[in-house]
Amino acid sequence: MATSLSADSAEPTPSSFPLVGIGASAGGLEALSDFFGALPGDTGAAFLIVQHLDPSHESLLPGILATRTEMEVVEAVDGMQLG
Repeated sequence: MATSLSADSAEPTPSSFPLVGIGASAGGLEALSDFFGALPGDTGAAFLIVQHLDPSHESLLPGILATRTEMEVVEAVDGMQLG
Protein backbone atom coordinates (compact mmCIF):
# COMPACT_ATOMS: atom_id res chain seq x y z
CA MET A 1 0.00 0.00 0.00
CA ALA A 2 1.52 3.33 -1.02
CA THR A 3 0.71 6.86 0.00
CA SER A 4 -0.64 8.91 -2.85
CA LEU A 5 -2.59 12.11 -3.38
CA SER A 6 -5.37 12.56 -5.86
CA ALA A 7 -4.57 14.88 -8.78
CA ASP A 8 -7.30 17.39 -7.94
CA SER A 9 -6.86 17.70 -4.17
CA ALA A 10 -4.38 17.35 -1.35
CA GLU A 11 -6.53 14.64 0.25
CA PRO A 12 -4.96 11.20 0.61
CA THR A 13 -6.56 8.43 -1.40
CA PRO A 14 -8.38 5.67 0.53
CA SER A 15 -5.42 3.29 0.06
CA SER A 16 -2.98 5.64 1.78
CA PHE A 17 -1.74 5.62 5.35
CA PRO A 18 -0.38 8.30 7.69
CA LEU A 19 3.33 9.08 7.56
CA VAL A 20 4.72 10.43 10.84
CA GLY A 21 8.06 12.25 10.74
CA ILE A 22 10.18 12.40 13.90
CA GLY A 23 13.45 14.29 14.26
CA ALA A 24 15.91 13.51 17.04
CA SER A 25 19.46 14.17 18.07
CA ALA A 26 21.80 11.28 18.79
CA GLY A 27 20.85 11.78 22.45
CA GLY A 28 17.19 11.01 21.69
CA LEU A 29 17.69 7.25 21.69
CA GLU A 30 16.05 6.66 25.07
CA ALA A 31 13.02 8.79 24.21
CA LEU A 32 12.59 7.01 20.85
CA SER A 33 12.93 3.61 22.53
CA ASP A 34 10.30 4.54 25.12
CA PHE A 35 7.97 5.98 22.45
CA PHE A 36 8.08 2.94 20.17
CA GLY A 37 7.95 0.57 23.13
CA ALA A 38 4.63 2.13 24.14
CA LEU A 39 3.01 1.93 20.68
CA PRO A 40 1.01 -1.07 19.49
CA GLY A 41 2.51 -2.98 16.57
CA ASP A 42 -0.45 -2.19 14.31
CA THR A 43 -0.82 1.61 14.34
CA GLY A 44 -1.63 1.76 10.62
CA ALA A 45 1.02 4.46 10.21
CA ALA A 46 4.57 4.60 8.89
CA PHE A 47 7.18 6.38 11.00
CA LEU A 48 10.20 8.08 9.48
CA ILE A 49 12.90 9.02 11.99
CA VAL A 50 15.57 11.52 11.02
CA GLN A 51 18.44 11.33 13.47
CA HIS A 52 21.16 13.95 13.73
CA LEU A 53 24.31 11.85 13.62
CA ASP A 54 27.89 12.27 12.48
CA PRO A 55 27.94 10.98 8.87
CA SER A 56 31.02 8.88 9.59
CA HIS A 57 29.12 6.84 12.21
CA GLU A 58 26.76 4.02 11.33
CA SER A 59 23.41 4.34 13.07
CA LEU A 60 22.50 1.59 15.51
CA LEU A 61 18.95 2.95 15.78
CA PRO A 62 17.19 0.42 13.49
CA GLY A 63 18.53 -2.55 15.44
CA ILE A 64 17.75 -0.97 18.79
CA LEU A 65 14.20 -0.01 17.84
CA ALA A 66 13.55 -3.46 16.38
CA THR A 67 13.96 -4.85 19.90
CA ARG A 68 11.42 -2.35 21.29
CA THR A 69 8.50 -2.72 18.87
CA GLU A 70 6.54 -5.35 16.98
CA MET A 71 6.56 -3.05 13.93
CA GLU A 72 8.87 -3.84 11.04
CA VAL A 73 11.94 -1.61 11.29
CA VAL A 74 13.99 -0.87 8.18
CA GLU A 75 16.64 1.75 7.45
CA ALA A 76 15.54 4.12 4.69
CA VAL A 77 17.72 4.52 1.64
CA ASP A 78 17.54 7.08 -1.15
CA GLY A 79 14.66 6.34 -3.52
CA MET A 80 12.91 3.86 -1.22
CA GLN A 81 9.12 3.62 -1.68
CA LEU A 82 6.76 3.33 1.28
CA GLY A 83 4.20 0.62 1.05
